[in-house]
Amino acid sequence: TRALLLLAGMIWGTSFVAGKLAVEGTDPYLFSALRSLISAVSILPVFFLYKFDYSIFRSKAVWGIAFLNAAGLLLQNVGLTYTTASNTVLLVDINVVIVAVLAAVILKEHLNRRTVAGLVLGMSGVALIATKGDLSNLGGGSLIGDMLVFTAGVAWAMYIVFTTKELRKGYELVHFTSAMILLTAVFAVPIGLFMTADHSVGAGGISLALYSGIFCTTVAFMLYNVGLKSLGATTTSIILLVEMVFGLFFSFLLLGERPDLITIMGGSLILLAIVVISFKGLERSRLRRRA
Repeated sequence: TRALLLLAGMIWGTSFVAGKLAVEGTDPYLFSALRSLISAVSILPVFFLYKFDYSIFRSKAVWGIAFLNAAGLLLQNVGLTYTTASNTVLLVDINVVIVAVLAAVILKEHLNRRTVAGLVLGMSGVALIATKGDLSNLGGGSLIGDMLVFTAGVAWAMYIVFTTKELRKGYELVHFTSAMILLTAVFAVPIGLFMTADHSVGAGGISLALYSGIFCTTVAFMLYNVGLKSLGATTTSIILLVEMVFGLFFSFLLLGERPDLITIMGGSLILLAIVVISFKGLERSRLRRRA
């Protein structure tokens, strides 16, 4: 199960670079719509190959979770037009800390001082990256991008927690994931097309939408939801830290992004926060296995 989550995290790590490359030549709203449409088409065979439980579409919670996923996708791609892929990796993956807090409130998972410490460290890192250590940067283009991708991270933190809650009701993983991908497109495609200012798209944009839609959405989500049901919200989000490692690695390797000192400091605080939360989640996971 952990191997599947690691693979999902690695694939998602490449999505930041793919998104950044895409929005440099394609309207971010249009790219989001194309990615969602392609992922929805790629998942359609599931509805014919499996005896699908269509009652899942009657769940208001499932529709709400799909909206959160669509919002996260749109916010991230628009934010990438203003900020770097490496900043996006850090500010989206802060959701590991937010998940721990939300899990305590919504899923009634235990909240202790370690979680609070992680939240303080993580949000301090976010503040450093967003302001570059200088409050005069408030209102700048990079700040707008940073806040958009941070909000995307919050949306996905809510997605993780509410998905965990819904999966506990006994939904089949294939059914839930397929419905989620299809319903995400129901929101993201019309919103994306309505908000698009420039509808032109080249071969590069289409290729990146195909890769993102099939691999970063359909394949990765299938792998991820298997782990989410087996391991729980907090522990699963910890294992997906590999997303951050690969995201930063590919941002450096393929985009040549080299973060400045302030960003490194902020990123270090976020990483420390995640480590603090991680030990909490892994410790709980070990206790569950002993029980």
